[in-house]
Amino acid sequence: MEEADINKKIVISEEIVVPKVPTEIVTMVGSSVAVTIFDRVLKTGGLLHFLEPEWNKINELTCKYGDVGIKSLIQKMLKNGSKRENLIANIIGGATIGEFNIDTLPIGIRNVQMAKKILDEEEIAVDIIEVGKELGRYVSFNSETGEVKIRIQKKS
Repeated sequence: MEEADINKKIVISEEIVVPKVPTEIVTMVGSSVAVTIFDRVLKTGGLLHFLEPEWNKINELTCKYGDVGIKSLIQKMLKNGSKRENLIANIIGGATIGEFNIDTLPIGIRNVQMAKKILDEEEIAVDIIEVGKELGRYVSFNSETGEVKIRIQKKS
């Protein structure tokens, strides 16, 4: 399939996409985090874009939270026939944007920590970790090849 023929899906936030057909999944992250997971054998993949590190057990249980969303993304991959040992993840985002309270870690750092923690607990290998700094990132993930393209946002 030529790149011009590939489907395209734009993810705003709080969404998991595990397409059935080859798709370029595009999102933009600041303090939020995009986690991609690719199955090296089945040549399929998915992307999660989450905003907060963990579910507070009060609000609705959604993929807005990294601890919930990453496990959901993994489960969707496994349900589609993937085996854990064939999966490889990438973590992108977690920038420190704006002001934050000196007594707590910025949400971007906490988001990245949660992504690393859950992927480690779930025994999913991690390839690319492109996180931190003070600028957002544009992310493009090819669900058929696993290729990730990252472009750092320019300062305005």
